[in-house]
Amino acid sequence: MADPADLERLRETLVELDRLRRHERALRLETESLLRALRTLGSAHDADELFDIVVGALRDMVPFETALLVTLGGRGGFRVVRGTAPRLLGMRWSPRALLQRVLDGETVALFDTAQSPDWQTLPKAARAAARSAIMMPVRSQAISGTIVFGHPDAAFFTPAHVHLLKRFTPLIDQALDVMAVRERLEAERLAARLADAGRRKAEAEIRRARDLMESAIGFAPIYLWEIDAELRYAFAEGTAKVLGYAPEELLGRLSIDYFDTQDPPTRAWIAQMERREPFENVVIRRRCKSGGKIWAAVSGVPMFDDRGAFRGYRGITMDVTESTEAKLKLEQMALHDALTGLANRRKFVDRFEPATARMLRSGQPLSLLAVDVDHFKRINDVYGHPAGDEVLIAVGRILDRTVRRTDLAARFGGEEFMVLLENTDAAGAVEVAEKLRLAVAAERFAAGAGETVGVTISIGVATATRDAPPSLDDLIERADHALYAAKLAGRNRVQAED
Repeated sequence: MADPADLERLRETLVELDRLRRHERALRLETESLLRALRTLGSAHDADELFDIVVGALRDMVPFETALLVTLGGRGGFRVVRGTAPRLLGMRWSPRALLQRVLDGETVALFDTAQSPDWQTLPKAARAAARSAIMMPVRSQAISGTIVFGHPDAAFFTPAHVHLLKRFTPLIDQALDVMAVRERLEAERLAARLADAGRRKAEAEIRRARDLMESAIGFAPIYLWEIDAELRYAFAEGTAKVLGYAPEELLGRLSIDYFDTQDPPTRAWIAQMERREPFENVVIRRRCKSGGKIWAAVSGVPMFDDRGAFRGYRGITMDVTESTEAKLKLEQMALHDALTGLANRRKFVDRFEPATARMLRSGQPLSLLAVDVDHFKRINDVYGHPAGDEVLIAVGRILDRTVRRTDLAARFGGEEFMVLLENTDAAGAVEVAEKLRLAVAAERFAAGAGETVGVTISIGVATATRDAPPSLDDLIERADHALYAAKLAGRNRVQAED
């Protein structure tokens, strides 16, 4: 008679085998679906057709209700350019923090969009369409953006859906690169019809382009290169379209001469090559034949002969100018006031801590100016808010050009500004404040309809020393008290703290 324990172990083994078979079957079906999608994606001729193919391929695997293609426009803004919800087409896409993560290549999952403050900046129609959302990155030479899949129910999507879309993302990037190569090949075929010799050359380049594309799948290539042990170009392909250089113009030339070797990221990259290390997606500035520069993501691996001697590097360079500049613009927008262009409160707070550390090391005091435009409400009431905005912009410009480059002027909100003065005692801060007050008082500001208006400012001054280093909140409170005293004393004046 069989031992009950053995029977139980046998039963558990059979259950586990069944689970593994089901898991293997699911993986096989998923992989087959991805391969079918890859073959279908390769037939797309433009971004709209590619989006339609993606939506059709994924609908059974990721049961979404809404799918949107959001891309970066010419002015740096993101908009919905295609989607399954016509009412959302053309809508400006505002969640900056989420977009920045997607531009960095992350697939972002929001299992409950109501818990995301960034998502809540979207219009009501977009929020209602998606209580669950997955944002999949779309990054290529021609397009930067995201495909957003949404469902009106919270917690609808699962980690398995996210995993599937992560596997699907490289296929989309590859399809976009195939589209770019196809455009090039079609142009070459057209030229080849003009002469038999041109036809043979075009066919040879088409075969070479196909071989290069297959060897570089997953990198979204722009051009391929090899350099020898002296870091001189030994091979290049695809450089003419991106850089303006024909491949033969680069052969034998020192590769690092085309990069800014004084730039710290470039120096770090060169140091990696000197150590014979591989590198991936090193984003640095690259010079073009026209004299302009692009942002380039450089990836490469060292090559060694059979005896282990270094032979050079082989790699790929991607033009990431559009996505990098979009990321830099998002960072700029996150740290600067949208109206005046001055630093915002967040940047001011970030700057204060290192400034305090420098004060403690050097023993030199730092001062804070609290600046407020006098009777600003009257300007809005009499001339309108556009005139008030122009006054704030002009006052911000005066502050920025009057203080030193090492100082920081920021708008804290409304008509209130702050100026951080390092290595400045109370007397020096009062002198700077007086210069600002006089500069504003001497200006006439546009008020619309050909009218101008004069304004004044009141300034409160507070100073911190190494002997009594305050927190930023304490220093702001002291400067605000001095500002209040200046207001009580008649405005248009500078008041240092007692």
